[in-house]
Amino acid sequence: MKIIITFLIACIPFIDARSQAIPAKYTELLKFVQMGPDQGDTASCLFVGSTGAMELIANKRHNIVNPKPYGPYDLAESYLMHAPDYTTAGKTFWEQAVLKFNRGFGIHIDDWSFEAWNDTYENRGVWNYRSWNGMRKVPLPKLETIRLFAKGNRWSTSVLTDADVQKVKEALWRYKSPVLINYNDNHFWHVVTIVGYDDNLPGICYDSPARACPRETGAFYVRDSFGMKVEVRNYGWFKAKGNAAFVVKEAQ
Repeated sequence: MKIIITFLIACIPFIDARSQAIPAKYTELLKFVQMGPDQGDTASCLFVGSTGAMELIANKRHNIVNPKPYGPYDLAESYLMHAPDYTTAGKTFWEQAVLKFNRGFGIHIDDWSFEAWNDTYENRGVWNYRSWNGMRKVPLPKLETIRLFAKGNRWSTSVLTDADVQKVKEALWRYKSPVLINYNDNHFWHVVTIVGYDDNLPGICYDSPARACPRETGAFYVRDSFGMKVEVRNYGWFKAKGNAAFVVKEAQ
């Protein structure tokens, strides 16, 4: 009998907690989101999205809830535009920007403002280089990135499936960290930060005709770079427009 019991126990498959069903929504990161700037037409989305991911991680680490503009971890996007690369082999184009923070610091927005658009004019001066030697350096934790997928190229559309939506949801839940995605926005590639999801929330088919992403229940919470803190976009928008995604998390 003892031998039979041992055999039965050995035949029970090991259940990894990560493979268990995830909840229908995950919104815990929303309270750590730093308000993003409006990039206007300055082609700076990768740096705005990457800076936003770092800000969220730092706010979460220090439990800064509902962070205010110019708070302790409101960082200068222009710094990331000019900081030297700090990457490891095998990282995609989209991962390289956020890994620049692994030099151990960012620059506070007070010392290097980023006003690309203020409803009256577009300021391409956000791309101008400035020496940050005398600027306020904000100590930051080191980051790592985890690629979820990269399909086609940065302009590809209609290459994602429900399985890719599930990968992003599982990553948000497992790592408790933001996910940067690339998608095609009116023939321009564009990077945004996904900070949560809700399977029961109807979202919008952002800046697209309804036929491009039929309305369906279930949406991601998105922090974009057009002067809005968080908006809700349905999974159909993501499948129609997206093509690459990776997690940004604090390094272990």
